[in-house]
Amino acid sequence: MTTGLARASVRARPSAFAGVFSVLVLSATVVTASVAMLRIAAGIPAGEAREAVSTMGAGFTVVTVYLSVFVIAQVMALTVAARARENAVLRAVGALPWQIRRTVATEALCTALPALPVGYGLGCVLAYGWRDGMAAHGLLPHGVPLSVGWPPALAAAGVLFVTSQLGGLLAAHRAAWARPMDALGDAAGARRGVTLTGVVRGIGAVLALFGAAVLTAITAAGPREDVGEHLPLVLLAYLVGVGFAGPAIGRAAARLLAVPVRLLTLPRALGGGAAVELAFAQARATSRRLSSAITPVALVVAFTLVKLAALAAVAEPSWVDLFATVLYATFAAFAAANTMVLLSAERRREVALLRAVGAGAGQVLRMLVAEALTVTCAGFGAGVAVALAVTLPLGDAAGASLSALPLTTWAGTGAGVLALALAATLAPLPGHLRRAPG
Repeated sequence: MTTGLARASVRARPSAFAGVFSVLVLSATVVTASVAMLRIAAGIPAGEAREAVSTMGAGFTVVTVYLSVFVIAQVMALTVAARARENAVLRAVGALPWQIRRTVATEALCTALPALPVGYGLGCVLAYGWRDGMAAHGLLPHGVPLSVGWPPALAAAGVLFVTSQLGGLLAAHRAAWARPMDALGDAAGARRGVTLTGVVRGIGAVLALFGAAVLTAITAAGPREDVGEHLPLVLLAYLVGVGFAGPAIGRAAARLLAVPVRLLTLPRALGGGAAVELAFAQARATSRRLSSAITPVALVVAFTLVKLAALAAVAEPSWVDLFATVLYATFAAFAAANTMVLLSAERRREVALLRAVGAGAGQVLRMLVAEALTVTCAGFGAGVAVALAVTLPLGDAAGASLSALPLTTWAGTGAGVLALALAATLAPLPGHLRRAPG
C-alpha cells in the first residue's frame, strides 16, 4: 500500500518533488566529482599535492552528505505539511505511524532514482573541470589521468539512498505521530499556543547550539593549522540550531519588521494597508513553514561571509578556496530557492481566495514581497549571527575575520539574498493569478 501511495503522490505533485529532485541531483554531482578526485589522489605520488586533493575530496563529500540530509529534510517536510489533511485521513482509517514514515521515505527514494544518472553525468563534467582547474593553478601535475568509472557512481548511489531516506524519515516524524483530529486542525491553521512540537524544537535548538559551542571550543583548543578545515562543520552545527529555532526567528522577524514596514508603506501609493497587514499576519501564523526558507537563507549568508572573510585575509586567494566558496554558496542558494518556490507554489488556494474576496493583483504582489522581505531579514540576521559565533573565537586561527570585509561585500550579500528571495517567492505568482477568479 505504501509504495502505491508514494508513487501516486509523486505523480500528483511533480512540482512539490522538483525541489527534492534538484537537491539530490546537485548532491550526486558533487559526490561523483569528489570521489573522482579521490581516485586521482590515489594515482599520484605521495606528497603535498596528494594530501591536498585527498583532503579536499573527502571534505566535499562529508559536507555534501551533511547538507543533503539537512536540506532534503526541510524540503520534504514542506511536501508532507502540504498534504496534512490526506495524512489525517490515512491515520483516521487505520494507517500506522510506520506506514506514514515508509510512504514518505518511499517518495524520497522514487525521487532519488532518476536523480542518480543525471547527477552522475553532471559530476563527470564537474570532475574534468575540477582536475583541469587544479592543474592550471599548479595544484596537480599536468596530464594526470582521470577515470571516473563505477566507484563514483556507487558512492553517489549510496549517498542518495542514505540522504533521501534520512531526510524523508525526519520529515515524516511529525505527520506519523499526529492524531487525526490534531492533523486536521493543524492543516486548517487552528492550532495555537504552546505545542509539543514547539517544545521539542526549543529543546532541540538549545541542545544543538550547546553542541555547536562545545565543538567550537574543541576546535579552538586543537592544532591551529586544522581550524580552517573544521570551520564548515562548525558552521553547520550552528545552523542545525537555527533550523530548530526557525519558527521563533520567523515570528521575531515579523514583529520587528512590522513597525518600520508600516511606516515606509504608510502612504497608499507605496502599498500600505491590508496587503502589508496580511503579510505579517501570515508570517506569524505560518512561522513553522517559513522557517524552512529562513534556514537555507541563513546557510547562504553564513557560508558566503565566512569564506569571503577567509579569502579577504589572503593576498592571493587560492583557486581551491574560490571553488569551495562558489560550490557551497551554490548548494545553499539552490536549497533556499527551492524551498521558497515550493512555499509560494503551495499557496494557490490562498491566492484564489484572496482574489475571490476582492483583493487586487497588486495587493497579492505586495503581500508576497513583504513576506519575502521578512524571510530575507530573518535569514540574513541568523546567518550573520552564525558567522559571528564562528569567526569571533576561530577567525584569527582560520584567517577569517568579518571585520576584513568591505561594506560593499555586506551590501552585495544582502542584495543577492533579497533578489533570490523575491525571484523564488514571486515565480509561481503569474500562474496563481491566471487561475484565480478575476
